[in-house]
Amino acid sequence: MSVVSEGQRIRRAISLSLLMVTLASTAAAAAKYASTTASAATIVTVQYLICMLLCLPTVLRPGLANLRTKRLSLHLLRGLAGVLGFYLYYAALDRIPLVDALLLRQSAPLVVPLVIWAWNRERIEGSAWLPLIIGFIGVAVILQPDPAGFNWWHVAGFASAIALAISMVATFHLALTEPDARILFYYFALSLLCVVPFGLGGLAQIRWQDWLAMLYIGVSIYYTLGLYTRAYGMAPASAIAPINYLAVVLGGLWGWL
Repeated sequence: MSVVSEGQRIRRAISLSLLMVTLASTAAAAAKYASTTASAATIVTVQYLICMLLCLPTVLRPGLANLRTKRLSLHLLRGLAGVLGFYLYYAALDRIPLVDALLLRQSAPLVVPLVIWAWNRERIEGSAWLPLIIGFIGVAVILQPDPAGFNWWHVAGFASAIALAISMVATFHLALTEPDARILFYYFALSLLCVVPFGLGGLAQIRWQDWLAMLYIGVSIYYTLGLYTRAYGMAPASAIAPINYLAVVLGGLWGWL
């Protein structure tokens, strides 16, 4: 019975991850559009402000006592990793093709086993090394390590994947003891505190179309992170993280459209 129950949880986590990746890819396309007049810091600030406003009713309904936590340091790590990942991702989106940015960010599953090893000293299975090596070779091809044409914004895109991998593993550990609403509240609150001092400048020149795009980004990322938190609370990151590669296919579609 326990094996079947675990299988059902993983299948449900995969379904949530598919929906999450689809929604996140549309947010990436909107961020690419908004970046013509809005800086990465502004987009991230508006995103987290909207997310914070959307999560407040759910968080406050049970009362402030529901926010008590004994894992503040882990919430802080997850928040810092998340906001750094989004900042680097949006900055890269403004300077490299959408598909490249998505492919680099969605290489996070390659980094997850290394993060788990560093976190828990959990041994990486021998069968996992060949796919990891092939994956990192693919990342190197995208990074184009040629001194004549090296693009540091591709490196920023991959750095966002490292931050995302840390966030994935931290979310899994938080979900063992913390409810979804509390995880999201601390994530949005800590992230907003990190970026708001840098994201308020330059608001005047942003077009109304870009404001609409950022509104969509905020709403879609709120639901994306809700799905993300639930999915990674149901199954190990290594089991569902590879689904993120679907975002690359969808990004190519949105870029073509």
